[in-house]
Amino acid sequence: MKTGFKKGLAILVTATTLVGCSGGKGGTALTTSEDFNYVYATDPITFDYTASQRGEDTKHLVNFVDGLVENDRYGNYVGALAEKIEHSADYKTWTFKLRKGVKWYTNEQEEYAETTAHDFVTGLQHAIDADSGSKFLVNRLIKNLAEYEQGKVPFNQVGVKALDDYTVQYELTKPVTYFNSLASYAILYPVNKKFLESKGEGCKLGAYKATKCSFGKTDPSSILYNGAYFLTNFTTKSKIEYTKNPNYWDKDHVYINKVNLIYDDGQDSHSVMNGFEKGNYVQGGISGAWDPSEQKSYKDKYAGKVTYGLPDTTTFNLAFNLNRKAYKYSNKTEEQKKNTQFALRNVNFRKAFRAAFDRVAFATQRTGSEDLAKKMIRNTMTKGDFVSVNKKTFAETVAANVKDKNQIRGDFNDGNDAFFNPKMVQKYIDAAKAEGVKFPVTLDLVNYDAAIFNAQAASMKASIEKNSNKQILINVHSEKNQNKYLAVTYDVNNAKDFDWDISTATGWSPDYLDPKSYLSVYSPNNGDMIKTAGINSKSNSSFYNDSDKVAAEAVKLSEYESLLEKADAISDDMNKRYEAYAKAEAWLTDNALEIPISCTPIGYRVSRVKPFTAAYSDAGPGGEKYKHWVIQKEIVTAEEYNKAKEEWMNKRTAK
Repeated sequence: MKTGFKKGLAILVTATTLVGCSGGKGGTALTTSEDFNYVYATDPITFDYTASQRGEDTKHLVNFVDGLVENDRYGNYVGALAEKIEHSADYKTWTFKLRKGVKWYTNEQEEYAETTAHDFVTGLQHAIDADSGSKFLVNRLIKNLAEYEQGKVPFNQVGVKALDDYTVQYELTKPVTYFNSLASYAILYPVNKKFLESKGEGCKLGAYKATKCSFGKTDPSSILYNGAYFLTNFTTKSKIEYTKNPNYWDKDHVYINKVNLIYDDGQDSHSVMNGFEKGNYVQGGISGAWDPSEQKSYKDKYAGKVTYGLPDTTTFNLAFNLNRKAYKYSNKTEEQKKNTQFALRNVNFRKAFRAAFDRVAFATQRTGSEDLAKKMIRNTMTKGDFVSVNKKTFAETVAANVKDKNQIRGDFNDGNDAFFNPKMVQKYIDAAKAEGVKFPVTLDLVNYDAAIFNAQAASMKASIEKNSNKQILINVHSEKNQNKYLAVTYDVNNAKDFDWDISTATGWSPDYLDPKSYLSVYSPNNGDMIKTAGINSKSNSSFYNDSDKVAAEAVKLSEYESLLEKADAISDDMNKRYEAYAKAEAWLTDNALEIPISCTPIGYRVSRVKPFTAAYSDAGPGGEKYKHWVIQKEIVTAEEYNKAKEEWMNKRTAK
């Protein structure tokens, strides 16, 4: 998510996503105060911003509540509620001095209290009490936080203190050079204790009971606001509306008075463009699901005004369910189920699948353009240029550490399909056969039944079956009911409920500026995304069982965990740290545990959103915040966009 919040499991369920890979917009607005009218695809399910890591929650919540830091237009982390940020020489103590006079308001816009350092202490305790989905980010970093969660120490022994009303300090268990970027994440956001505990007896700090606590329920009155906007309307599967906070501490940089989002489930690929042409929406997309002649007609119609964005840091990928338990979406025999599981746990089978998968063709279904699709392709879970290692990109360093060089063709950086290699498919299949896999192998894919997603599923099926000579088959199960689809994909908590063999409903965006933010999610001990491999993490004691252990051992996840631990132990030399993480990423590549596909989709669009006017973030909320966004009266021209992009890229490179 990106999230300063977390995008956690980044959700991508609508065919109308346009901003996507925008790569960031930033700038100083000069004139307009027009409303932002657009669509949304998935309802938020909680307003408890400290507890949620779900992208479709946090993308709204970061507009209502400010934390310690935020991003400027070039991706720098600057103070939000923190006016001054200090750290000790060893990066183990971080101190944030707060702005004075920042007020909390109710959803009725009534002043409630001042935001103080004590609220950050309350916020973190409540997050842990409420079993925050983001706790993995901090529970081993902040002193005694894990011990508090385990009931071993009281919260006053945890390494977060209000030194006075306007100074909050964090004591860490080890040096963390990136903690300022982590502080943009909502698990470190403030909560007013009096308001929290007024929301029910279950909200009491240290004695949380979800069934008796109404804080953060999907009701605008369930939280307080100190951010740029108030939530003024939320009607399930209908509309979400924000109104500008007239007393916001940085109101001079909030140019949109109202945000009006209308529910659109993506079933009609023309709905957003039709809405744009009627003047209902600020932008519209030229859908990849349309006939090429229709795409061309719109490009001709808006000649000189069609633009597209830049790759972002979110990585969408394909997951293999190594430990499937649910079979509602399947017609396999028991023997086929066992063989499929055996195949998915076989590294050569997974490599055969990856070599057969034409990711450019898959992405083209979304963009309608092969050129744009190629720009989206990613070969590593970590964005290829997320960090540099001894003047090389992270992706180049990963490639140098890959053991099986036959996996890679050409450039391993983003924008190149380095895995697609039909000539290698049979070699990997033969190796899998020698290890006991019986072919053909049939894989179940559960797909959201919308035009673009159907086209992508058909593309994957075609390339896999053709390039494997139908030794790998895909059964596509299209689900029209979005809630049922989400129930077996994005909204799953227990890995046993993932009802598929392969899925593209997985993705991640980083929370902080370190490769750990990507790669730790596959830790068998505490990784948040390891469940998409069908394996509950050991830290998830409610769900972890012997079958999870067996599956993890089958693919040698302990080797990966060891590499993660070695990398995280290095804190005094960033080149050595990043190179160690590149070795962990190389393990993912050599073992094909998952298949990176692309960033958030880039699409051709026509828009009245002034380019590069919002915050940019490599990790954190960034462009999810409507603060700084500017809506102009006329459609942005390609010339305007390219000029703004050149200026932004030059200054970003120089920062």
